[in-house]
Amino acid sequence: MSLFPKKNLIWVFDTLAPSKYLLKFRKLLFFEPFIGNDIATRGRISHYGCADRKDFSRALKKIRSETELLLEDIEAYHIYMAVKRTQKVPGDIAEVGVYKGGSAKIICSAKGDRVLHLFDTFEGLPKVDEVDIVWPFYEGKFTASYDGVREYLNTERNVFFYKGIFPSTSEPVKDRSFSLVNLDVDTYESTKKCLEFFYSRMSPGGIILSHDYITAPGVMKAFDEFFFEKPEPVIETAGSQCLVVKV
Repeated sequence: MSLFPKKNLIWVFDTLAPSKYLLKFRKLLFFEPFIGNDIATRGRISHYGCADRKDFSRALKKIRSETELLLEDIEAYHIYMAVKRTQKVPGDIAEVGVYKGGSAKIICSAKGDRVLHLFDTFEGLPKVDEVDIVWPFYEGKFTASYDGVREYLNTERNVFFYKGIFPSTSEPVKDRSFSLVNLDVDTYESTKKCLEFFYSRMSPGGIILSHDYITAPGVMKAFDEFFFEKPEPVIETAGSQCLVVKV
């Protein structure tokens, strides 16, 4: 199912001010985007006889049956492994951009006793900049039920919810350090504000992981600008994600 017809893609680019990010995405968007759990047909995990990967695939299938998860299988596995491998790094975990709670469920499966802070407007995307609308994103997209997500995660321990536009909801965690931050905020301004808040609060060895680095030009722009003069490289991963390891 297409988000918009292929014939409209050139119109989207030609009606926006050109930039290196828009030009870079001119070719990337010439495919039929997947929505909902149809995205499960892309980015399968190779098992190579690994029992842990097989177990994760089974668990992920269950999560997909419970809620809508807008991640490829390999992207979901990246989140799982980032959580698992940062267990020795001190600090809490945060996710900004919770949607319907599927990625938070993945995080909970591997976080151990670490505290998980979940931030979302639960009213969809806030302000959208010109660079963001090529996907297309628009204000209010990806609305999810606050009560529904709380109910879905109600059996998980050490999970806290913050409803509103980040970072205005960040006051309770301003003095916390973090071992892992998972971002799925889609837009330039939101990504930029998240990086500004969390970067200085990351423990050495902590990971900032973001969805949509490849598919959303605003996300790429925010990461590339923020880390341009910082020592950490922005690592592009399989699927659409990127990650940064704090030095």
